[in-house]
Amino acid sequence: MNRFLTLLIALAIQTTTVTADPASDNNRRLYREALTEISRGRIANAEKLTPQLTNYALYPYLELELIKAQIDQISQQTVDVYLQQYGDTIAGQRIRLAWLNKLRRNNNWPLYVQYYSRSSSTVNSCHYAHALREIGDHKDADAAIAALWSTPYSLPKECDAPIKQWFSRLSLHQTEQQYWHRANLALNSGQTDMARYLLGKVPGSEGYIELLRSPNLLFRRGISLPRNDRSRSIAVHTLKRLAKGDFERTNTLWQQLDRELKFTASQNYALRDSMARQIIASDADYTRDWVMATDPNYEDPYLTEWRIRLALKDGDWAGVKRIVQFLPDDKKQKSDWRYWSARADIELRGELSVSTQLELQKLAAERGYYSFLAADILNEDYQLGSTRSLDATLIAEIEQHSAIGRAKELLLMGDPATANLEWAYAMRSLNKAEQVAAAQLALDWDWPYQAIMTALRADEWNDLVLRFPTPHHDSFSKIAARERIQLKWIYAIARQESAFAPAANSRVGARGLMQLMPGTAKLVAKQMGLPNPKTEDLLTPEKNIAMGGYYLGQLLEQFGGNRILATAAYNAGPGRIERVLLRQAQDMPADIWIENLPYGETREYIKNVLAFSVIYAEKLDLDRPLLAQTERQIGPKTSSTALKN
Repeated sequence: MNRFLTLLIALAIQTTTVTADPASDNNRRLYREALTEISRGRIANAEKLTPQLTNYALYPYLELELIKAQIDQISQQTVDVYLQQYGDTIAGQRIRLAWLNKLRRNNNWPLYVQYYSRSSSTVNSCHYAHALREIGDHKDADAAIAALWSTPYSLPKECDAPIKQWFSRLSLHQTEQQYWHRANLALNSGQTDMARYLLGKVPGSEGYIELLRSPNLLFRRGISLPRNDRSRSIAVHTLKRLAKGDFERTNTLWQQLDRELKFTASQNYALRDSMARQIIASDADYTRDWVMATDPNYEDPYLTEWRIRLALKDGDWAGVKRIVQFLPDDKKQKSDWRYWSARADIELRGELSVSTQLELQKLAAERGYYSFLAADILNEDYQLGSTRSLDATLIAEIEQHSAIGRAKELLLMGDPATANLEWAYAMRSLNKAEQVAAAQLALDWDWPYQAIMTALRADEWNDLVLRFPTPHHDSFSKIAARERIQLKWIYAIARQESAFAPAANSRVGARGLMQLMPGTAKLVAKQMGLPNPKTEDLLTPEKNIAMGGYYLGQLLEQFGGNRILATAAYNAGPGRIERVLLRQAQDMPADIWIENLPYGETREYIKNVLAFSVIYAEKLDLDRPLLAQTERQIGPKTSSTALKN
């Protein structure tokens, strides 16, 4: 029996506590030393250190690295013992992956199928499909590849061979259908280049490819398209793209093509919403007429909501009251339309009726943007409703959870990504009360992101201690004072942007606590007299907060000290907000201005940030008004003012 087998049989998954002590520090030092020895190929030296680390929380990861380093010499028996010991823990998943990679290199496909476990890795899933094919299980191989094929995105090269094998079993008609199926997925996800590539594999699709390459061709060729599902799919996608430019002409073309191609109800619904977004954003004179003509019977909740917003903009309070009644019941009961219905009643009556006062009091008793607006109307204090269900006696117990101990040590070792995986693994086995205790533990560890996310996972919505922490207080306070911005505001922005995750990385490339785009960070750093920021700078909280705070200060100055406009600009870009103001004809109450902002994501972003600011004002003992007196009206911007984008 080799050393691996002996150690694995004797091993119990160890725990650790978060309290720093000399023994823990020594364990971390030895662990780092062992990993260094492994990385340099000095396995014997690393093995000499392992007996001193068997009680260390990260011992499974040390074993993992030793096994990976000697994977070609390790027996199946050893792997079985290891997997039995660690099961589906993160370390166990990784050793399984190392073993699978060895089996693949050795073309041992029967064992590959035996050891494969559903993987989030597309590469491994493709290897699994290939392994099934190699052992003659064609039915399951076909199913595995068909599932992988159904994606709008590129697949890794490791999938090429299994896909080719799959296609060899399909008829030409079936192959063509599969290419069209995936092309549709790509079109629906905005992956136009991928759709063009896929259609390039289908004979007779040249005309469709040209439309995808040059959408304006639809104005000339749309009427002559074949009357089939494929033409409808391409036409819908192309119309959506055209609507972002000349939406008036596109609207006319849509009506013409609908008569010829007979779009489905769902396609027309999608086109209607896509067209509406562009027409409403343009604030065209005919917007209201278009909405009424397009949805005369209030069948589309999205357009019905926009009718209410436009009525607000026009000061048509009777229209607001009337149109709200056409909303589906679930939407009618949302806080926004309850608030606006009450506001309309006040405006129409010229006074606060008993029934409207009761409705506003119900709303004000809740917590959120519209609740705070309702409290302002009633001249009442905001009700934050902060309560805690924390059972503090559970914290010590949670601290002994093996995965929690590993998460803590991984954080200390500078591996937050794996720490997050261990934490998520631990949460699977905890009940609500234990998750709340774990969230408090994360907060005690100065891990605010996990405190927030774990509280949300536990549906602990009213524990504002967990949901709204105040990390990096010195940095936020210093930058807020230097840039002359409100501390509650910059905290609210960071909370909304990243939930205080230092390594946050958005789908569009924004980085860090304040979610700065690299281009914006580069410009801001130059203005601050700093060198071009590197990726690690954006992921360093103090530097990210400094650049984000400086940018907020710039936006606040650009938009006349109005947090609403500066917040909108931080999310949507200053140029877009400037253009909204240029189209504006007269002063508008701030709540109506926010409601009519054509960018849905930014509307919700502003509401969240304003509400979060109230909560942070309470936590930081600062002024609490949702809106400052100077922010209650938003005026238009004169055309003589240059855009600063």
